[in-house]
Amino acid sequence: MARKNKTDEAAEAPGFGEAPQAAFVAADEGRAGFGVANRLRLTLGPGGRVVIPVALREAMEVNEGDTILAWVENGELHLLSPRVGARQAQTMLKSVLPQGASLADELIADRRREAEAESRG
Repeated sequence: MARKNKTDEAAEAPGFGEAPQAAFVAADEGRAGFGVANRLRLTLGPGGRVVIPVALREAMEVNEGDTILAWVENGELHLLSPRVGARQAQTMLKSVLPQGASLADELIADRRREAEAESRG
């Protein structure tokens, strides 16, 4: 009888015999500027200016004259449109709010309670 080596045992252990999972690829990963694999090379122009190519502006949902937020983190320049930033914030809040909760309704109820308390003196 052949001896099993540790590699054979690991392959038979639950979870190790599964086929490798494909990497997650977002729907936009194939578009220019989306994901690390699709980086675009930009040139720093006079006065430190960088032209944001059309594909990136479309992805950021910005147009000429729009305001964008910018910051440096770990040596990387990040640009964010307020529209996309608001959508990201909404997504984050959805994960922490109870299902069906309405912040607007809660705010209105709070304001009404405060107004009622003030009117009583």
